[in-house]
Amino acid sequence: MMSEGTSQEGRVLLRTGIVLAGAYANKVRRTLFAQLSQKIKSGEVEDKEVARAAGELNQLLYETFVNKLALSKGDLVRIEIPYTVENGKISWDYDNLRVRAFREIGQEVVAKAVEEAAKTITSRGEETPVEEQS
Repeated sequence: MMSEGTSQEGRVLLRTGIVLAGAYANKVRRTLFAQLSQKIKSGEVEDKEVARAAGELNQLLYETFVNKLALSKGDLVRIEIPYTVENGKISWDYDNLRVRAFREIGQEVVAKAVEEAAKTITSRGEETPVEEQS
């Protein structure tokens, strides 16, 4: 498997790590620029091409996250996608795009679940407190 930023047969893997859904676009752009900084300095690829490619991917991800999955800005996502750079052009391998999405559970839902769990435990009677169980 390719690790972040390493080439295998001319392919590079962009990985965002886990990031807030509201911040994925900036993370994709920053990661791509960081991975290609040497190629930009050497003139192999123009910074405008890096920005164009990041925008293209982010447009697809926006459509997916907002319009198809209805993720909120507080949800978490992890994005991995291979790409190649040939003749100064960045090409995404969309067939191997991998996205993981983790939906945030609201604080009210968590508080209610904790309250119900506490009631369940206390309704069982005065059993051994949780801290003392092994």
